[in-house]
Amino acid sequence: MRVLFVYPNLYTQMGFNHGLAALSAVLKRAGHETRMVNLNENLPPVPTDDEIVAQVRAWRPGVIGFSCLTMQYTEALRIARLLRARAEAEGFALAPLVVGGVHPTMVPESVMADGVWDHVGVGECEDALLQLVTRVERGERPSDVPNFLSWKDGVRPSAAEQAPVSETHWIRNNVGEFPDYAALPLPDYELFDTARITAQKHGWFGLMTSRGCPYRCTYCLNHKIVDRYRDELGRGTSQLGFFRFRTPAQMMEEIRFVLARYPDVGTFILDDDLFTLNAEHAIAFSKAYKEAGFKVPWVVNSHVNRLDPVMAKAMAEGGCKILKLGIESGSERVRREILKRFMSDDDILETVRVADAVGLHSSGFVMVGLPYETHDERWQTVDLLARSLIGRFRTSIFFPFPGTESHQLSIQGGFVDPAKAGTLTDFTASSCLDFGADENLFVEKLATCMPWFVNARAARHHEFPAARRYQPIVTEVLALDRAGWEAFKPRVRELDREVAAAAARARELHYSIRFNAFMGVRSDFYLAEEAGVEWLTAAAKPVPERLRALALAAAAEEVC
Repeated sequence: MRVLFVYPNLYTQMGFNHGLAALSAVLKRAGHETRMVNLNENLPPVPTDDEIVAQVRAWRPGVIGFSCLTMQYTEALRIARLLRARAEAEGFALAPLVVGGVHPTMVPESVMADGVWDHVGVGECEDALLQLVTRVERGERPSDVPNFLSWKDGVRPSAAEQAPVSETHWIRNNVGEFPDYAALPLPDYELFDTARITAQKHGWFGLMTSRGCPYRCTYCLNHKIVDRYRDELGRGTSQLGFFRFRTPAQMMEEIRFVLARYPDVGTFILDDDLFTLNAEHAIAFSKAYKEAGFKVPWVVNSHVNRLDPVMAKAMAEGGCKILKLGIESGSERVRREILKRFMSDDDILETVRVADAVGLHSSGFVMVGLPYETHDERWQTVDLLARSLIGRFRTSIFFPFPGTESHQLSIQGGFVDPAKAGTLTDFTASSCLDFGADENLFVEKLATCMPWFVNARAARHHEFPAARRYQPIVTEVLALDRAGWEAFKPRVRELDREVAAAAARARELHYSIRFNAFMGVRSDFYLAEEAGVEWLTAAAKPVPERLRALALAAAAEEVC
């Protein structure tokens, strides 16, 4: 059977969807044929409505599957309604419409109540979707497939019956077992325009070696998924098999395949929720990668409390380049009470120190505009970054995903602006939370200019000559009213380049906005990269010990 995937990935981060690649691979292994409509403005031309309908009519898929985050759901729903309307108006048979992904998993009843979908998938659906497609291919109208909400007797209510649609119209099936991750086939990289995506991402290529995370951060969906599987399978969390790994041998085979097919790969980013969860797995992968002789550096997601020096050293020796850490807030109270991230400032500082000591470039995720966070606590995030001298940091404006605990907290606190809640298309530069005009403006300034704020405050914690360059700029930014800020904001990247260039000429350590609009990168790293100097050589000593002697990279100089 033919299965058409639709990925409405507009106006958000452009990239590869591991879930769709896995689903397609499982279907192809069973003999089915797959294609995808990938809507992303970074991969033009974006298919028009007429082109999407024409492809459905010409290819005649037996199932049409959508995958979406919350910000993508509005477009997914629009396309689904378009297909139903055009099929009715033009008299062609429309295949069952199936939707899955993060948003349907978190709020499946709300999605089903929209009345347009035949099946709504919950959780990890590789096994379930194959079963659903097989049943549809046999001419059945399945309503009892695990992991899916489906209409009773497999029949979607008529338009007249859909006012309103309620849970009396559908069946909510319990989830099945988590798929055996090691038994899944190689992801279907050909489903995407992977070569063009890799080029757009400057050679960065996503892989996954594991699934699962033990933490229960309020802004994440993992704990909600685990709770659903635990309740519906009737087993404790430890008996669910949530934490799964592909063997180092499997990963080396996959990497050889990728490098042979996509020679422009320059960095592997391991998109595991928590690569360092299992030290044995992390060390084994690192050793296998080194023994395989691969020269492409790699990047991982870690946790402040899940990195020991032995593991860090093995990863660095195995070619790991960047260690990504979820810091989220500089306030211990906010991390503990609002986010359920139980780690101290000292834990964060020590992990950055360990990473830096072995030559791992540390990277922190931080969020601004968190619910119940005070103005002073937002400044604490700036100060923690300044104290740590972390290698880089990525700043996002907090986005509460429906179905998460943080979303409920935001609603209970009266922070959610209903007029904005359904209109946002990204989760890095906008939020549906409202803290009042003045604080909203401050949050936006922090998100846009975080490297400047960190540079200006670093002198409170270290000898940091570059601070004097950035303090007047930060003072100016803070004084701007909304109109002044809107006029100033388009100049941020240009001004950043000018001031960073001056700091570099003076050989002053600093952070600059690099690679994208929300990333601040420490100068020794980005200058070494631009000059073609190996950063590991530059990082022979922890940063605080070499501040005075830092010599920044130039085309004919070595970073020391």
